[in-house]
Amino acid sequence: MQLFNHYSAPIVAALLLAGGLSLVWRRGGKIRHWLILGGALVALGATWLVLRPVSNPAATQLVGQPLLLEVQSPYCLGCVAMKPVVDRLEKELRGKLVVRRVDIQSAQGRKLASEYGIELTPTFIFIDAAGKEQWRNVGQLDAVRLRTSL
Repeated sequence: MQLFNHYSAPIVAALLLAGGLSLVWRRGGKIRHWLILGGALVALGATWLVLRPVSNPAATQLVGQPLLLEVQSPYCLGCVAMKPVVDRLEKELRGKLVVRRVDIQSAQGRKLASEYGIELTPTFIFIDAAGKEQWRNVGQLDAVRLRTSL
């Protein structure tokens, strides 16, 4: 069983909202408490929008250049946690590696998931320049292995 899946982020947000509402209600519901709770919810939403994984179409249509395929979900906390690592590697290895992100909930993502036998997100698949899968990692991207594979 996967600890964090594509439903975990909204569930955590709902629990934080319920706890915040309970706390504000018990403290008398002063206006500044409502403003603090509202600000915290706006910050949580903005953080999720900035860090959420973004799907990239035509994920496996590149041949001739190494490809890192990330199969992820917008609600997966592990995917959100790995986004800065993947973004940094994408910038660092620009020209040597193409990074594609595919949302497992999209039609293309479901097709890739069945084609590659993917059950958990995030899953990272390294495909060489000839189009053959070399290795895959589930959960965390092994940056050292990726650099040595190039």
